[in-house]
Amino acid sequence: MPGIVILGILLAAIALFALYGLWAFWPASPPPTGAAPPTAKFSYFNWQLSLTRDQQFFVIVALAGVIGAMLHGLRSLSRYIGERYLFRSWIPYYILLPLVGAILATIVYVVLRAGLLPGASTTSQPDPYGISAIAALVGLFSAQAAEKLKAVFETLFTKVEPGGEAVTNIAMPSIARFDPEHGAPGTSVVISGTNLTSVTKVAFTGAEAVPVKADSENRLTVSIPDGATTGPIILYVGQESVKSDKDFTVP
Repeated sequence: MPGIVILGILLAAIALFALYGLWAFWPASPPPTGAAPPTAKFSYFNWQLSLTRDQQFFVIVALAGVIGAMLHGLRSLSRYIGERYLFRSWIPYYILLPLVGAILATIVYVVLRAGLLPGASTTSQPDPYGISAIAALVGLFSAQAAEKLKAVFETLFTKVEPGGEAVTNIAMPSIARFDPEHGAPGTSVVISGTNLTSVTKVAFTGAEAVPVKADSENRLTVSIPDGATTGPIILYVGQESVKSDKDFTVP
């Protein structure tokens, strides 16, 4: 119990420090006329800093993400304590929450500034209130934010179907001949061709495909499985397949 109390106090302290930092580093409004100064000076517990406006936004975004994450952590912690369902294995999760919130909020901010989300703005002077609100919500709902980033990634890059990685930039095999050309289940068949080391499975007509490993680039040995019937031999590379031009005869 004392450990749980200390954890709760630690989370609350981190949230308060982040709140004070958000107030201390809040960017001043740009002047109505003329250019804004290139840097601004800030003091955080006697720590003097000089930051550009872009650096200020990165700081307040990270701090807002920490605040949102700490709100999530404190709500979750109080709920599990009240239900007597808190386990010690969750302690690292709560300790890492502020780091997760800060990093995730920063990534979302960069994505927004790049204009990769609907309604995003790429202007040089974003609204600090709107950016901080989004960052705090990202920290509070980190799972949903991660799913949104996943959707952005899948929009930018083609989504790979299951098994698709196995055939990328791999030359497909070919069947020149097989020996013998007929046989009963259990018979070993030697397949000759090219690029046979990329073959993952071999199938005979009427039977399920069996995993194989080629003897060499030009030779592959496989036993005829039970249930095979007369028909072409099929070589599989991931989800892709190649059929023999000639049928294999099963008596």
